[in-house]
Order: sequence, then C-alpha cells, then structure tokens
Amino acid sequence: MEHSWLEKLLTAMAWIVLLGGIAFGTLVGKGILESNQEMCFPLALLVFVGSNFASVAGWATLKMLVNISYKVRKIESKVN
Repeated sequence: MEHSWLEKLLTAMAWIVLLGGIAFGTLVGKGILESNQEMCFPLALLVFVGSNFASVAGWATLKMLVNISYKVRKIESKVN
C-alpha cells in the first residue's frame, strides 16, 4: 500500500521543519556569538539547543502522525 498525498505532504513538511529548525538555530546562534556582547555564549547555546530540540520534536510529531495514519489505513483495508 502506498502513502496518500496528505501523508507525503506531512513527510515533506516534517523534513522541512527538521532542516529549517537546525539551520535557523545555527544561524541565529552564530549571529549572537558574533555580536560580542556580554554573556553571548550562554544565550547562543540556549538558542541553538532549543531550536534543535524544537525542530526534532516537530519532526518526530509529524512522522508519528504519518505512521499512525498509514497504520489506520492499512487496518481499514484489511477490514474491508
């Protein structure tokens, strides 16, 4: 059984969220470090770790939704 167009869209969105979140956290953290203000390292580290955590959590949530949807459709096809 093949994935539906909505499952494919959610999978693409999940990968975009993951890669975009990592890129965003890296770039913002780098910008904070280059500002050379006081206590910029802890803030840059917090932004980097927080954005990576949020992007991985979003990716995992979307992938779990796709997996649940696929399993439900598989069960429905067996019942019918």
